[in-house]
Amino acid sequence: MLLKLLGCLQPDFEVDAVEQIDLQAWWQAGLRGLILDVDDTLTLKNSPRLAPAVQDWLLQAQAIGFQCFLVSNNRYPEHIAVLSERLAIPGIAQAGKPRSRGFVWAMQKSGLAPEQFVAIGDRVLTDILGAGFLGLKTCLVAPVTPKLSAAKQILYNFEKRLAGLPKNR
Repeated sequence: MLLKLLGCLQPDFEVDAVEQIDLQAWWQAGLRGLILDVDDTLTLKNSPRLAPAVQDWLLQAQAIGFQCFLVSNNRYPEHIAVLSERLAIPGIAQAGKPRSRGFVWAMQKSGLAPEQFVAIGDRVLTDILGAGFLGLKTCLVAPVTPKLSAAKQILYNFEKRLAGLPKNR
């Protein structure tokens, strides 16, 4: 059990930003679903604004045929609902990651198998651990917040150390 848990902490992919992900390569590899964290992955915390490059990347993902889902621990359902509606991507707030509820919700809505999904997020102990435990592929992105607070930087460094990743981001 401990070995499985440790394995779930290690992302399958790691990028600086979602727009660096090669969607065509993922599609050719048989991936069809994207479970997307919101705060510090796609947007600044509680922000309804997406950077133009992120918005273009999401449009490209949808055009290729990816089924996309917003799965967020954000405690304000209205925030996720606004983004969900604006992006035409189903979303859920208060997902309780790393627990499975949000990930399972996305899989059930899609009808895809776990091995066809990639969960994308900025946190090892929520996004990566929860998805990895369910057998989903995972992609760790650097947080979009340009200057993290000291406490948040300590948390990110701790999580990366747990996952055995370099802490230089």
